[in-house]
Amino acid sequence: MLIRKIVLPMAVAGLIGVAHAQSTVTLYGTIDTGIQYLSHASSDGKASIGMQSGNSIPSHWGLTGREDLSDGLSAYFNIENGFLENSGSMTVPGDLFNRFALVGLKGPWGSVEFGKQPNLMFAQTLTYDATYMAQYSLLSTNLMPSVTVYLSNSVKYSTPNIHGLSGAAMYAFGQQMAGDFQAGKYLGLSTAYQQGPVSVRVVYEETHGSVDKATGISASGAVDRRASVAAKYTVGDLTLMSGYANVSGDLQLSPRGNLYWAADTYDLTPTFSMLVQAMRYDTSRGQGHPTWAILGSIYRLSVRTFVYGYAGYLDNLGAKTVSLNSLDPSQPGGMSQTGIQIGINHSF
Repeated sequence: MLIRKIVLPMAVAGLIGVAHAQSTVTLYGTIDTGIQYLSHASSDGKASIGMQSGNSIPSHWGLTGREDLSDGLSAYFNIENGFLENSGSMTVPGDLFNRFALVGLKGPWGSVEFGKQPNLMFAQTLTYDATYMAQYSLLSTNLMPSVTVYLSNSVKYSTPNIHGLSGAAMYAFGQQMAGDFQAGKYLGLSTAYQQGPVSVRVVYEETHGSVDKATGISASGAVDRRASVAAKYTVGDLTLMSGYANVSGDLQLSPRGNLYWAADTYDLTPTFSMLVQAMRYDTSRGQGHPTWAILGSIYRLSVRTFVYGYAGYLDNLGAKTVSLNSLDPSQPGGMSQTGIQIGINHSF
């Protein structure tokens, strides 16, 4: 994404007149909107057509800043808001920085971040999804449940890259309920390897249930566990991707089972790309075997603007908790879905 930098030089003189570090602040964002046709968009099986935000990339804006503290050490921050372009409202009403709100330190030993930030499964899967998390994407499978994607009260450590190998560990304190240290707690571990055209990553995470503040009922004793491995290989203008994930535990944020996906992207020209992706979720205990197929194309009008088109199909196969569009709040209730999206994306 292209971003425009607002540079604020900060030469701070000490008592003896010595200049200190320089700081930069960057404003960035993406505005994405389009039109969608979606079959079986309601429980009575009716189709819908209309305008919506974030078909290809969620619309958002943010600020990030960095200060050089010398000796290879730097401090930085990132705050980011998601919004709906077609209505102008925030994606999470009343939550201004609903995506990022973090501060961190980076040095030769790696980096450590504190605040609100995405969990490891989400952050480490973006580049292994050919759609890069469009509305028809791995998000449709609920591999990364929306309630656990952005974690408050979290701490993350990332190692430096050593000969292509890196890792990360993340812990979130959850709801921080007095007397209940498990409520909403998160633990994640990941490792990745990238060398030349090959990259591989492995992620494990577990999330504890939360406390319903209205009723006082606690599910903090229940745990959701997810493990995933994904790989990518690039040769020329073609990139091949595949992955596997296992969902287990008793919290049931999504059904227990095994998820598989395979995809490729191909740059036909420097400005025109196409993608294809297939996903299958083999759930246990009779909760279905939904299968998705997605086709997409992107045409770049400039380095900051592109137009796109997506076509997707969900063969429901008995599932009742998934849909084709990851942002569709209605459940198909055992019905399959077909969707088409066209739109435009502009970044700044």
